[in-house]
Amino acid sequence: MKKVPLINIVDVICHSFRHLDPRLINHGERVAYILMKMLDDTNRYTKQEKQDIFMLGLLHDIGAYKEKELDSILSFDLNDSMEHSVFGYLLFKTFSPLPEYADVILYHHHCNAQYYPVPISNYHRDIAKLLYLADRIDIFCVLNDAKDLDSFLSKCCGTIFLPSDIRWFQETEKKHHLLEKIHSLEYQKELRTYTRNHFSLTESQIHNYLMTFIFSVDFRNEYTALHTNYGVQLSEHISDTLHLDVNSRSIIQLAALLHNIGKISLSSRLSCAKDYDQYLTDLYRNSTLKVTREILEEAIDPQIIHIIDDSFLLLECWSNNTPVSFKPAPATEIVALSYLMSNTLTQELNVSRFYHPKLLSFLRQKYQTCEMDNSILLTLERHFDKIIEKTQNSCSSIYNIYQQMMDEEHSLNMILLHYNNKY
Repeated sequence: MKKVPLINIVDVICHSFRHLDPRLINHGERVAYILMKMLDDTNRYTKQEKQDIFMLGLLHDIGAYKEKELDSILSFDLNDSMEHSVFGYLLFKTFSPLPEYADVILYHHHCNAQYYPVPISNYHRDIAKLLYLADRIDIFCVLNDAKDLDSFLSKCCGTIFLPSDIRWFQETEKKHHLLEKIHSLEYQKELRTYTRNHFSLTESQIHNYLMTFIFSVDFRNEYTALHTNYGVQLSEHISDTLHLDVNSRSIIQLAALLHNIGKISLSSRLSCAKDYDQYLTDLYRNSTLKVTREILEEAIDPQIIHIIDDSFLLLECWSNNTPVSFKPAPATEIVALSYLMSNTLTQELNVSRFYHPKLLSFLRQKYQTCEMDNSILLTLERHFDKIIEKTQNSCSSIYNIYQQMMDEEHSLNMILLHYNNKY
């Protein structure tokens, strides 16, 4: 019997995009749908390649979670700079289960260019062109009457888009009425059926897609870059110390990863520690939890949503120093405790051992004031130095990756700026 995964990563991504910016609602999933239907009618690609291209379509604009790119993504200037392609390329190359396709993301708005120090094969360039065609078809229909699409495609035929790709789309449209189904939202049912019945991802692939997505949100700003990672690493090391079974650890890991996914609705414009403090305040308000629930509803195992809900309640009690009116499950307490510590440690990359007693005293005070059983806290205390050391080593590694990505992003964007100024 096939094991049902704890999470439908495609649903999580689709639901999340709907909370990023009203203008971007459903764009990625519509592009993926167009590609899905076109690929369904061809033997040009294998089943695995079709699945990979579908995910490229769904995530092609993942680099646009940086606010400065949200305006340009809906621009219909065919020569636009599209810096989000650079950030998306770096995310795909670094975290995704499809690093070999990262060049497709980089070139999907500049399909015929070769000015980056990143080679792209003809095979990948053809995929980038197909992706760009689906992208522009969707944007055109958002901004214009779909009836004028043929005229637009005719103008771009042979210059921007391959004539064979245009004919391929037009034949698929004639057969399946894609634009009509997109307009009526009927396409979403087909998309769900495809991903739930014909989509095959390993646990490792799901985890890597989730990490790609999480870091696309966290890496928008240096202040938030390590926030989720600290929470995840702390929860993993605490679970390990408590010798929890594999299934419990998997559930806790997913709950920790998805705990603050509602942050996608918050501004990433943070310029100082004071902004970050306000960001954390906004993050734990009920409105953010509401977004988290909407994103995760019917996309993950209900027990994970229950853990996240209860952990927010526990964090609220700790924040207000009020007694806890329920007995939290160990998974709930571990996730909440990890984020309580993360909110402090994120700003302190190298917390000295001198700081440890102060943090432990702070935690003891919270447990005592809120009248909580301290069994898990006592275990944490006995292994505190080791847990913090492991967490900091892991997070330092991620922070170094973040810095390298930002350096490479700057370098590639300078090349892009030079190219656009020159031509």
